[in-house]
Amino acid sequence: MAALIPIGGSIASAVLDNLVGQVSSDAIQQFGRHSGLQDDLRRLRTTLLRTRFVLNSAEKKRTKDDNLTRILQELKDAAYDAEDLLDEFDYQVQQQQAESQKNLEGNFISSSLITRARNLFNRDGDAVTRVREVMGRLDRIADDMERVIRLLDLDDEGEKYKSSVRRESSSFLTEPKVFGREKEKEKVIKLLLKSSDATEPSDDDLVRICSKRLKKDSISVLPVVGIGGIGKTTLAQLIYNDAKVDGYFNLKIWVCVSDNFDVKRLTKEIIESVTPETQCDHQNLNCLQEILKKKIMSKRFLLVLDDVWNDDNNKWDSLFAPLRSGLQGSKILVTTRSQKVAEMMGTMEAVFLEGLANDAYWEFFRRHAFGSQNPEEHPELEDIGKKIADRLKGSPLAAKTLGGLLNLDLDERHWRSIMISEIWELKQREDDIIPVLRLSYQYLPAHLKQCITYCSIFPKAYEYEKDKLVQHWIAQGFIVPQGNVRIEEIGSEYFHDLLGRSFFQHSRENIYVMHDLIHDLVQSVSVDEHLRIEDGKWQEIPSRLRHLSIYTKNLELSKLRDFGKYKNLRTLVYINLYDTHFGSVLNYLFTVSTKIRVLQLGNNYITELPESIGNLKHLRYLNVSYTRILRLPESLCNLYNLLVLNISRCPIENFPTCMTNLVKLRQLEADEKTICKLANFGKLTSLQELKIFKVIKQRGHNIEELKDMIQLRGRLCLENLENVESKQEASLAKLNKKHYLDKLELVWNSSAGNNDEVLEGLQPHSNLQRLEIRNYGGVRFPSWVDPQSLKSLKSICLKNIRSCRELPSLGQLPFLKILRIRNMDAVKLVGYEFYGSPEVKRFPLLEELEISNMLEWEEWFRTEGIQVFPHLLKLHIKDCPKLKGLACLPPSLRELELRNVGINMLPESWDGDHDFTDDSKMTVRSRSSSRTSSISDMYINGCPNLENLEQWLLLHHLPAIKKMSIISCQKVVRLPMERFKDFLSLEYLDITSCPLLPSRARLILPSSLRHLKLNSSCGHLDESLPDCLQNLTSLTDLRLVGCPHITSIPGEVLSHMIALNDLTFWDCRELRSLGGLRALRSLEDLTIRRCPRLTVLANEEEQGEGLAYLRNLCIDDTALVKVLFSTIALPFLQTLQIWGSTQLILFAGEEQLWLQSLKSLRHLYLENCTNLQSLPTELRGLSTLRYLEISNCPEIRSLPEKGLPSSLTELYFENCHPVLTEQLKRHQEMMMKSRM
Repeated sequence: MAALIPIGGSIASAVLDNLVGQVSSDAIQQFGRHSGLQDDLRRLRTTLLRTRFVLNSAEKKRTKDDNLTRILQELKDAAYDAEDLLDEFDYQVQQQQAESQKNLEGNFISSSLITRARNLFNRDGDAVTRVREVMGRLDRIADDMERVIRLLDLDDEGEKYKSSVRRESSSFLTEPKVFGREKEKEKVIKLLLKSSDATEPSDDDLVRICSKRLKKDSISVLPVVGIGGIGKTTLAQLIYNDAKVDGYFNLKIWVCVSDNFDVKRLTKEIIESVTPETQCDHQNLNCLQEILKKKIMSKRFLLVLDDVWNDDNNKWDSLFAPLRSGLQGSKILVTTRSQKVAEMMGTMEAVFLEGLANDAYWEFFRRHAFGSQNPEEHPELEDIGKKIADRLKGSPLAAKTLGGLLNLDLDERHWRSIMISEIWELKQREDDIIPVLRLSYQYLPAHLKQCITYCSIFPKAYEYEKDKLVQHWIAQGFIVPQGNVRIEEIGSEYFHDLLGRSFFQHSRENIYVMHDLIHDLVQSVSVDEHLRIEDGKWQEIPSRLRHLSIYTKNLELSKLRDFGKYKNLRTLVYINLYDTHFGSVLNYLFTVSTKIRVLQLGNNYITELPESIGNLKHLRYLNVSYTRILRLPESLCNLYNLLVLNISRCPIENFPTCMTNLVKLRQLEADEKTICKLANFGKLTSLQELKIFKVIKQRGHNIEELKDMIQLRGRLCLENLENVESKQEASLAKLNKKHYLDKLELVWNSSAGNNDEVLEGLQPHSNLQRLEIRNYGGVRFPSWVDPQSLKSLKSICLKNIRSCRELPSLGQLPFLKILRIRNMDAVKLVGYEFYGSPEVKRFPLLEELEISNMLEWEEWFRTEGIQVFPHLLKLHIKDCPKLKGLACLPPSLRELELRNVGINMLPESWDGDHDFTDDSKMTVRSRSSSRTSSISDMYINGCPNLENLEQWLLLHHLPAIKKMSIISCQKVVRLPMERFKDFLSLEYLDITSCPLLPSRARLILPSSLRHLKLNSSCGHLDESLPDCLQNLTSLTDLRLVGCPHITSIPGEVLSHMIALNDLTFWDCRELRSLGGLRALRSLEDLTIRRCPRLTVLANEEEQGEGLAYLRNLCIDDTALVKVLFSTIALPFLQTLQIWGSTQLILFAGEEQLWLQSLKSLRHLYLENCTNLQSLPTELRGLSTLRYLEISNCPEIRSLPEKGLPSSLTELYFENCHPVLTEQLKRHQEMMMKSRM
């Protein structure tokens, strides 16, 4: 489908909007007054407004006309030139302010500025002439545009065209067979047939529902979301015609909404779908809604609203109002491309439709590409077809589009031509993939069109970081300022708007991607000004080139110089160019292409930037990260418009002397070591982030530099605070004026100085959310640690504070969620001062509490009658060896970690009615009764005084326990082994190094267990083996280490572990036989070490494919090969590790044949085999081996006679015989040369 209004017009309207704001800015008006241009600039603004008005009238009417396209392109060129001219005016203001900085105050401009401005433009050829030339061009273009609009009579033509292009759909399937949507169909049908008043949660993730509206409607709305052409309408048709849907709903209605969300029209169409009567066009909306209400109020209906674009909540509410009269269980199914629409309309969690799975997609694609022909008769075409299908990412409409083009001619040359073409370059009908996707672009507002069009400079599969992309948009002037709102926040809103419209997709944390077909769309609408060059992919260079990106290692420098003829370049992105002469080309380009706004040279072999970079007056974004630049040129200081400077991972030795001229700089991205080299930071008052500031007793590095940097946000780390001498000096930083800081780190490197007073003067703003204090040498905490001064604080970390004897009063901070206290050596008790006032809840929202390395801490006082930690989820106490007891645990606690703590009994659980109870008054019965907790993860390690866990391990006490570790508790003698079977949620159990466990205890385990580790010196615990392993059908990981009493594992035990994935026997010296291994079809990792008596594979007659799927094997005796694998092949074994073998020879005789049978082996490790005399003789025969490691094998003197496998790509060795070492080094050098 052709664009209804040329794309250039939409971009031009956005540029004009920016220009109106720019010409009205204080800097331009100020410049105009002092250069005699104020009248001309006023007339320029009027011209811009008139041009924008004419363009608006064209945008309201939709048309296709080549003359209008040409005029709009000329308008865009003129608008860009006007933007550049105003930018030059603004630059001169910045330049004069930098040169006269000491003499300028407020809005005062010195006479030298006025004289210099006038002289400058006299030299440039008269600024008045240039302004009037721009006005004349804009006026002529506006006249031409008005003339074309009148000639086309757009009022009538546009409406006709508008009505003719509105997409229509019906409930009838147009495809004879639908491929690959069975899962999605069943998911949606389950959601539609689910009762809206169901209260029981379902175990099936396919029918998970979330409430999205406050009102309790009886009608549920289910959105289906996906990009254009992904098959939303087809899925809806498939569901609409399903027999189960027919039987459930009394009434089914299908309405194609498209872009015209007219409430009256839609209401009328819904009525006409349920009655044969035609509704009068003259009825008002109220009459229609009354009719609709009567028609549906006694029926359970399904309404499909297909292809919804409207995001106006008022219109939706108006349409929805009478639909509420339907019977309970009625549903509305909405298909849309927009997540924003889905969120507005949906009451159920949206279903996001992805591309078809590979097999189904190929079958669908093949049907359209080959038609009635048999693909097997055209084998040369099938391979080409699969390559084309892979590019389409499962889009059904793309398969129909390209399959149809391929089907026109079953000729290899024709098919290859399509394969090497870009999808958007191929001729397409109005209902093919790119025209359909272009609708999504057409309905974007103008400011978003230029943002998404710009993304064509990035390659397919590019990983977008939102903040980085927004920086590009800001530099290009795409972001329209809105009052006092931070421009980065506006840009973030732009991005999320595009994300909601499916132009981007979330990949992982902070990373987004663009669907390949959306990328094709973006490229199709950007060809007139954007060019991206990739390895082996050259395109025709547009004459109006403004945005250029190059992703190649092999571009000739002479071709780079050719781009110098494009004087209007605004974007220059070079990635991965390694030519050492690249700098000379840059020098030339910076001389001729001076309008560049975005310059990205990261990841290139660049050692310096040329001084000519100072010519780039319009430059706003400069990225030279990951280069070899040692110094920045002095001319960089002339880039007064620079907003972003990225020098991360550059070995910068020093900064230019006038770096602080860059007063507009908002982002300085550099390594912390580099940032600390910059003096006089305080002049860069526009900086948004400063990750670290080191206080040094040198001019330009004192803490007062921070005084005026009130825009700082995010994280700020102040180091070397021992160089601040007083409270008065500290207060000069004015941290309490920095409203936007999120995290503050205060760090001393020594305890010298007046620490107490200095910290008092570093009071942050009350908006601060995270605070960290390290190496503070004072004896008390500041007065500002109180609920009023830190009312927004969510996280505190106190670390290495060795002189304070008391913890600060933190219990009343209203929003504190995370508290970490580490290395406070002087604290011996935690008392009432820690909790604060008894009149309120203490730590009301705290979720995580960690106290560690408190070597002198002995007591934790308990409070009476007051709730403490009511929302605590995680409690970690580590390395507090003198601590005798803990506070009671709140019932909310889910995770408990006690590591190297001196307690002799576990803490009580607080029951909610009271806080703590005195131990002396607590009976054994009271300790073991009625108290319950939410603990799911319990980790106890290195508690040497702990003796009895019997009263703690009770089912009603730990009903939610999933993970339990009891490690290195040397005195534990009472552990109720028989109770573990009652913990039906237990999935992970680790009992290690508890040597006093009694012999009479018999371990009984629950069938829910997934991970079991019995390890090293646990008294007689292993006597429960193998009986305790019965019926563990969910077990995936079994590790038995240091179990001297186990002699065998019968087949009937292991054979039931059908889910077992990882099996380890280590130091089980009496283990003689194993059975049931062949039943372990899920086993992928097997380790057997220090089991010298293991010589029998029990039940050798048993059948099965167990071990056949083994991926990783670690053994210390290759004789085990005969025991375990004499009749079992390991076709998937990838890693073989021989560790600690005492053998003289490995893989001799039959073992050699077994080694050669490993056809998938990729990694071979020979480690700590101190007696081994030689490597396996047939090692070279391992044709799939990629990695070989030989470590601590000193007796091996040479490589095998036949050498190493030719497939080897990586070789590691250490502590080998000198002769072998030399041979391995030579082989390593040969491998490196072959790769080169």
